[in-house]
Amino acid sequence: MTKATTKSNVTLVTIALFVATFMAAIEGTIVSTAMPTIVGDLRGVSLMNWVFSIFLLTNAIATPIYGKLADSVGRKPMFIGGILIFIFGSVMSGLSHSMIVLIFWRAIQGVGAGSIMPISNTIIADIYPLEKRAQVLGLNSSAWGIASVIAPLLGGFIVDHLSWHWIFFINLPIGLVVMLMVQLFLHEDTHHSTSKMDVKGTTWLTIMLLVVMYAFQLVGQDPIKWQIVAVCFLIALIATVMFIRTERMAEDPLIPMELFDNRTFVVQNIVVFLVSGFLR
Repeated sequence: MTKATTKSNVTLVTIALFVATFMAAIEGTIVSTAMPTIVGDLRGVSLMNWVFSIFLLTNAIATPIYGKLADSVGRKPMFIGGILIFIFGSVMSGLSHSMIVLIFWRAIQGVGAGSIMPISNTIIADIYPLEKRAQVLGLNSSAWGIASVIAPLLGGFIVDHLSWHWIFFINLPIGLVVMLMVQLFLHEDTHHSTSKMDVKGTTWLTIMLLVVMYAFQLVGQDPIKWQIVAVCFLIALIATVMFIRTERMAEDPLIPMELFDNRTFVVQNIVVFLVSGFLR
């Protein structure tokens, strides 16, 4: 048992992590139910896809960054900070008066959500012994499957009985409760890694994800601008090569390339990728 385990209230921390994971998971899909109402109110049907995509994009970009910072700054402050950014982005999304503004705040919301999954898993690994980790990690990850079923029902109920704004506002009380529970019941060792952030690797990863997402957005439009799509994928290829090269040379890489030599790691991530794509 780690020092964090003996001081923390494991049950309440686990509940808080599950609620946080569920909150982030449901936010990725619940908006689809309210989108017709949102488009009718804010008038921006041509930008509709970006409301979904920008959240997933910034989430994906922020996830490895939070994972890295959690080692140097600490799990607890980074997790609480991410939740704070998430609920702030949620409230501002609910207050949006145009589609452009909504997309901007959804991006901020995604940045905050990027902290939840990696740091939740890390905290679980800290507070549970090895023989129980897989079970608890599986339980926590089940929030994504549950969210995929509940999100349309919950979204329809909120839109019918309240308004689309409450799809975002509802995250405020839930997020505050999660932050309070983690603050009160999670206690961690104050000694953390002093490693530096891999800025170059982060930059290349961000560029790669941005252009790939933009390319897929263009493919969904009619007519498809194939020349721009081709340029985007070319930039993505260059960014990917530069990212791999940077990570191999970095003293403390954002994503160590040695991980991909591990067959179990590769297979598990492919499975997670396919399952996540299906659920979303």
